[in-house]
Amino acid sequence: MKCSLLLAAAAPFFAVLAGWRTFLTAFLSLCVHEAAHAMAAARLGYRVAEIELLPFGFRASLDCAEASPADAAAIFAAGPAASLSMAAMSALMEGLFPIYASAELGMTEFNLITAAVNLLPAVPLDGGRLVFALFSGRGRRIALKCLKASGFLTGAVFTAAFAMLLAGRELNPTLLLMGVFLMISSLREHGPGAVPKRRPKRLPLPVRHTAMAGDTDIASAIGALPAGSYSVVCVLDGEGGIAARLDESDLWDAALMLGSSAKLADAVALNGRKVL
Repeated sequence: MKCSLLLAAAAPFFAVLAGWRTFLTAFLSLCVHEAAHAMAAARLGYRVAEIELLPFGFRASLDCAEASPADAAAIFAAGPAASLSMAAMSALMEGLFPIYASAELGMTEFNLITAAVNLLPAVPLDGGRLVFALFSGRGRRIALKCLKASGFLTGAVFTAAFAMLLAGRELNPTLLLMGVFLMISSLREHGPGAVPKRRPKRLPLPVRHTAMAGDTDIASAIGALPAGSYSVVCVLDGEGGIAARLDESDLWDAALMLGSSAKLADAVALNGRKVL
């Protein structure tokens, strides 16, 4: 997981104006939100190479492909669901433990706001991606344009709200951070971008048998093994019979113990003593 330049630049500003306690609450809540997306994707068999932490959103830094609407919905809904769960847990803690309530962390309020904002039908928010996943064919292009416009307008509303409050001498840096993020990200959006490519199923390598003379050195034997398969070397004795069968791992173990210049017959001797 990495942090976007926008969030890194705004973090000190946000921490000073809102206070380090609020900043830590926001950071922890967003990390849980993003981790929920990554865990849902991995659970469904998608490869997650990197998650970029953004203000009130996330982006998977990897090649993307089509996913089924059900998979996309599960991945995009995981973040808001995690935020709502954190809000419920925090509210429960406030009711049960007065010490927790007196700390005034704002965990309940922040996570409720995070979930509500992310469910707005605007790209790049989760709600916009959920709506986008419902379209197919040519409708996807039209939907993306509408959702991008919605994201930009939503960001403009947050920015305008920040300016109005500032004119009334009330400072709310969160609104400015959300507004700038939404406007910039909506302009940079080129597609769904958050559903990673499904992890291809790994098929077992084919096993190939190769015959080699016992006086062949181990380095030459390893270098002659065919690529794209797992090899078993049939080591021939002086009479053309098979003295032993050594697989690739046996050859590498013999090279480490005897040296790459040793002969296959030496590796056969080690194998006979159950050393390999």
